[in-house]
Amino acid sequence: MNDTIEKTKKRLAPFYLLDILRTQTDAQHRLSQRELMQRLEEQFEVKLNRRTLKSHLSDLLAAGYALCYTEASRTAADGTEEQLLTDWYMESDFEPSELQLLIDLLSGISTLPDGQRFELQQKLAALAPIQARRKAAHIQALGAHYPAAPQLMYTIELLSEAIEHNCMVEFSYGSYRLDARNRPKLLPRTLSDGTERSYIASPYEILVSHGRYYLLCCKSPYHSLASYRIDRIMDLHLIPDLPRTPLRQVEGVRNGKIDLPKHLAEHLYMYSGETEECIFLADAQILNDIIDWFGLDAKVVPAEQDGKLQVTVQAHPTAMHHWAMQYGDYVEVLSPQSVRAQIGVTLKKLCAKYGE
Repeated sequence: MNDTIEKTKKRLAPFYLLDILRTQTDAQHRLSQRELMQRLEEQFEVKLNRRTLKSHLSDLLAAGYALCYTEASRTAADGTEEQLLTDWYMESDFEPSELQLLIDLLSGISTLPDGQRFELQQKLAALAPIQARRKAAHIQALGAHYPAAPQLMYTIELLSEAIEHNCMVEFSYGSYRLDARNRPKLLPRTLSDGTERSYIASPYEILVSHGRYYLLCCKSPYHSLASYRIDRIMDLHLIPDLPRTPLRQVEGVRNGKIDLPKHLAEHLYMYSGETEECIFLADAQILNDIIDWFGLDAKVVPAEQDGKLQVTVQAHPTAMHHWAMQYGDYVEVLSPQSVRAQIGVTLKKLCAKYGE
């Protein structure tokens, strides 16, 4: 029995060796062949001679693993010179800063359950060089507080499968309502008769906007793009026998392809529907914010008033209304008139609530 276990460990030695090189070495932490043999014996109870170790290292190099080493010369017992490969380490696939960026981005996904977020962050950190792992432990990125969606990653996986297989999906869509204990609970939307509402849609893209995942789709029987929060999608399943509506038949899509950067810039807060040309005056001091929200496609020119800019963007009217309210101290919407009028109505309501 012991012989069988020993033989199994010997066969697994290349994998143990790879694990040591991947997790315990980098350019600043190199190991000699003697140190590699010691760690194999201490951590995995595998004892190798130098010749076998050299063979395993050569096999790993031939397999394409990014192993690095230093060539050195030494005098053998018989007085001859021989080449020795030492100071072994494995190059990481990622730069430390790249991994830290990915770890931080996970913190910004507010609907990802904390346990799942921590697990993913740990997996990413394990890919980093040793020194970077120590530094990463001191960096914390905090996301917004929002109810976690336990099925988020599974739903994304199913939607990706539907997109890959060019088929429609069916799901329920949730809204928060207070339960009997006055606690918010995500419940499926219903029809006027109280029955659960079912959505059938052609999925095209999965987007991330402001730390939230959205499904960009075409809801049957309509032929326009719509977006749904994936953390609110419930009871999702694929309809393999029902092909998606071709993108060329979807309103507002040119040449059968969605211009995602343009779509995100025009659909602030991911509102669905047609966009319009919107013109507003803005204080020059918020130019950074304008670029953050609308991108470089925003047409910006100096206005007649000192310190003012005239900005022209393509945006959803409702989204423009909310954005202008957010920057109310610095922005005046000039057109379309419908948005300007709606802002006026909102301001009157606010005055009634807060005015003296």
